[in-house]
Amino acid sequence: MTKRTLTAALEAGDLPAAVAALDQDVVFHSPILATTGDEVRGHPIVAKILQTAFVCYGIPRNVEEFQHPDGRYIVTFDGRIDGNLIQIAILVTENAAKKVESIRLFARPWPIVKLFRQFMERKLRPDPVPDAIWNLPAHHG
Repeated sequence: MTKRTLTAALEAGDLPAAVAALDQDVVFHSPILATTGDEVRGHPIVAKILQTAFVCYGIPRNVEEFQHPDGRYIVTFDGRIDGNLIQIAILVTENAAKKVESIRLFARPWPIVKLFRQFMERKLRPDPVPDAIWNLPAHHG
């Protein structure tokens, strides 16, 4: 089974190729952001998030891809933050042009994910990721 463009780029540590795989209207979902919808959208912002993530955890290691017959796929990989292992899985959907239209990121373990969030927030808040996306939504009730 042939690996998708994004997977091959992550495996090679090729940030420009990973960015080139993104659709212009790509949507990004992450546990480090307090989003409830498609607030993080567009090639420039998602490219900046990927670039910043590479700086934080380094070149992805142990990259694997798991494809679903409907076209979605999951990419898993490891990174390191301050010498600590972070494990990441992304659920990816592509459009008919084979460009990434959606990324849903999942990560563990929590203490290292917290370090990841702190790093990303320092580098991305408030520009290009606005304050409201870092804060928990208002709770009514």
